[in-house]
Amino acid sequence: MRHYLYLWHDPEERMIVASGIEFKDVIPALLDADGIVLRKGGAGTAGKPAAWQSVARQQLPPLAREDLYACGSHAWADYHGAPPASGDADVAAMLGHRGPPGPLPALRGRFLAFAHDDGWYLKLLYAAWDDVVRLLAGVIPPALGALDMDALQRGGDGYWLQDGAVRAELKTHDIDAVLNRRL
Repeated sequence: MRHYLYLWHDPEERMIVASGIEFKDVIPALLDADGIVLRKGGAGTAGKPAAWQSVARQQLPPLAREDLYACGSHAWADYHGAPPASGDADVAAMLGHRGPPGPLPALRGRFLAFAHDDGWYLKLLYAAWDDVVRLLAGVIPPALGALDMDALQRGGDGYWLQDGAVRAELKTHDIDAVLNRRL
């Protein structure tokens, strides 16, 4: 995790937007899944979707040591049960932002994430709010500040956590504008 956290929630979209959370930070929340599907790099096109791979639960800790920041963008979704077949068009569409919003029901997963420059921008779609609460409980160190999860669930404000203080912040996808103002 970086030394700050910017975070907001859109309850209607079942979406969290964050800056400061790196892929390695969410690994503990994924260890009860059977694995993830992962797309590194660009999302491809409708005619030629980007390649993705299945990563079994046992391979997640070593994956956390990879430099996902160097990939630029990446997307992942957790799965329960058997991994999807390679070349699954629904998985490719989902990981390329062209599928239905949220985790693919066939994967029986909890999360679908799109990230740019690991730790810089994260859009996390979720199936159930309780899963987000558990994920964030394991991700946010107390030194950053104590986030009011009920207020976050309501989705009214964005939040900036740094040095033990929690401050209201605008809700935006323009992470650069927030970070330029705060850092």
